[in-house]
Amino acid sequence: MESLKRVILISLLTICLFAPMSSQAQATLIGVELDCDQSTININVHPEQNEPVIVSCTVTNTGSFKENIDLDSEVDGNEFSLSFSESSFELDAGDDANFIATFSASPRIEVTTEDYNISATVISFGVEPIFVPLGQLGSTAEINGEVNSLAYSRVDLEVSNPATRNIEVGEEATIQFTMFNDGNRVDNLEVIVVNIDEIEDAGFEFATDPFVRATVNPGASSNQGAIILIAPDSASDEITIQVQLRAVSTLDTSATPSEASIRIVVASSGSDSAIDFNSMDSDSYAMIGMVAGGVIGVILLLVVISRLTKKAGKQKTAVKQAHKAKKANKKSNDEPIIEEEDDLDFDDDFGDLDDDFDFDDL
Repeated sequence: MESLKRVILISLLTICLFAPMSSQAQATLIGVELDCDQSTININVHPEQNEPVIVSCTVTNTGSFKENIDLDSEVDGNEFSLSFSESSFELDAGDDANFIATFSASPRIEVTTEDYNISATVISFGVEPIFVPLGQLGSTAEINGEVNSLAYSRVDLEVSNPATRNIEVGEEATIQFTMFNDGNRVDNLEVIVVNIDEIEDAGFEFATDPFVRATVNPGASSNQGAIILIAPDSASDEITIQVQLRAVSTLDTSATPSEASIRIVVASSGSDSAIDFNSMDSDSYAMIGMVAGGVIGVILLLVVISRLTKKAGKQKTAVKQAHKAKKANKKSNDEPIIEEEDDLDFDDDFGDLDDDFDFDDL
């Protein structure tokens, strides 16, 4: 009995192959339809926002018999991919089934468009499966479309020297920077000074425009830009300001800006010779201590030498006077005068300095 049914099905299939097209339209033995919610797919490839796009699709058995249907896909290029929640279905005549098509793209890829194709193919039909030659008898349904990577803007501000700038009154402070285009298209980037009013109220002037603009290719940096400020001509007190910079895309105002802040300190007009002990570190204090200690040591040594020299001179004078007195005494007594070698006794006892040493001499 089963073999008889199989023969009948094969006979009907043969008849359909040679029947006029109008007759095939009236009696469809094999058929499949495919439908998806959308055919144009747009994917956000921003590195922080990149997510796959989910599309709902439906496959329907439009034939007169039970069918086994396989799904297949193709996407041009290597940046995109397409996958299905199901790969095959077994549907009775007139039944349908839903599946999910997931489109993905690599983050940061450039703006591009590729074609894709989704196909549903009847592999076999009937209770006792009869395989269908590929593409015969309307056994295939297709959906063609485009998948796009969307443009996005992303900028990174890189300041050459973000350290504090210490300048004098009337001097210039130069802030140099570059703008990196981290987006996926040629972008118009701009750096602006956010707090212009605050800076001008503090007495500064701009030697350049308070902004820099550049057109930058994706994945590249701009030429080095600079904003120059001139400090006030005079300042009774130290002036400290924060220069706030912001880099933005003029093509996409919703893109997240990149910001930086640079501190500028202007010394007061009368502070040229003053020593700022608050800004000195421990090494500076140690150096000053060593220098001061050395100077005091030299002064003490000079005082000691001076005291010793004075004492030696006094002792020598006393000895000479004693010798003269002795000679005069011998002359008056008609005694022979015998020359004696001067014995100058220099007292090496530095303890004698205690009585004479006075720190007021320093």
